Amino acid sequence: MAEIWERVEQNCQETAEQQDLVEPGETFTLTRDQSLAIDAMNGFLRENRARMLLVAPTGAGKTEVEMRVGLGSYLATMRTTIILVPTRDLSRQHFQYLSDRLQGTGLRVCELHGGVPPGQRRRDIDAAVQGHVAFAVGSAMVLHSRNYRGMLDEAGLIIVDDANAFDERQDLSHLRGVRAPCLFASATPSAVGGFLKSEGAWNTRFEMKTMPFDSPATEIHKVEAAFGENVFSQLDRAEHLVKQHLENRSRIYVISRTRAKVPTMKLYLEDRYKISVSMLHGEMADTKEHSTRQRGTKSVWATGPETRTEMMRNFKYNLPSMMVATNLVGSGLDIPMADLIVITDADHFSESEIEQLVGRVGRRQHRSDAALISGTVVNREASSMRGKTTVKNGRVVMTFGSSRGRRRR
Repeated sequence: MAEIWERVEQNCQETAEQQDLVEPGETFTLTRDQSLAIDAMNGFLRENRARMLLVAPTGAGKTEVEMRVGLGSYLATMRTTIILVPTRDLSRQHFQYLSDRLQGTGLRVCELHGGVPPGQRRRDIDAAVQGHVAFAVGSAMVLHSRNYRGMLDEAGLIIVDDANAFDERQDLSHLRGVRAPCLFASATPSAVGGFLKSEGAWNTRFEMKTMPFDSPATEIHKVEAAFGENVFSQLDRAEHLVKQHLENRSRIYVISRTRAKVPTMKLYLEDRYKISVSMLHGEMADTKEHSTRQRGTKSVWATGPETRTEMMRNFKYNLPSMMVATNLVGSGLDIPMADLIVITDADHFSESEIEQLVGRVGRRQHRSDAALISGTVVNREASSMRGKTTVKNGRVVMTFGSSRGRRRR
């Protein structure tokens, strides 16, 4: 067991260096809050607390905490740790995160979501039930099929990441009565506070507050548009910021309220700025194999030439780069050094959605900006963009006038 942890520490150092998370010659270390959170979660597990809550702002390093608590649980029980995330894209990101840190340990990680072939999923479920998998990372579909119920009951620990992005009734309610202990992690837990309180997690929690490194506060640009203004005119209002960040070879997110607008916004931005633009929304196929399986279904984008993995790869490994997406990117996607986010129809998003989206930029020492283009709804006084912006602990804190429901991704 000591050898496994030693190799994990070595992998963490190598990954931190590769991803510019530490300066040259600097040793990767946990923050005090991360260490305290790990101790607290391990203590709750020793006390047989069935439901726990980890509250951490975006970028505070909760994924590292989840990995270490989940690994400790597996090594102690030899029962699979299941990590549930709201989207397939986040599932793939967690899969890569865990695979990088467990490389060379002999421990296995698997994915469970709609982008994985059914036969492979069935084999991985069987392996997880038998404890032959250290981590199984799944999307919300794991909660909706009875095929996964036995795996959930037999898990050593279930971690629900970005719990606020799940629906209390349609998703989280399936965890009621599950025998395995559950750790819920969220930056904005009040969004699912009713469920967390009824399950007993609300009073068994630890709050992380410090960030792994100091970064300049994201500058918020609140831009007033006209009622009913189309997204292309809205994008033009942020042109000066887009040009600045393209000149600095930055990564830029552009957020659409609806997935139907994503392809046309992509074409508009490519024509305007003469660069290749990636896109991401919930109806795109994950891979070529997934696209083939989806032919003949109701998914209008399943047979398109672009896949989610290709789009993410292009955005991540090219500079400058731009991605048009729905609020999928607010669910934990971690792209190194994304420095600008432009949110069109921003007053259609809820407070927690805006906070999650803005948290996608400003992860290191780079200057970061967020353009929130609002004023396009009928009842402007009810807009969720009405409020104030302050800075706390080096991060942007936003207070809004009202909150709206989740948007379909």
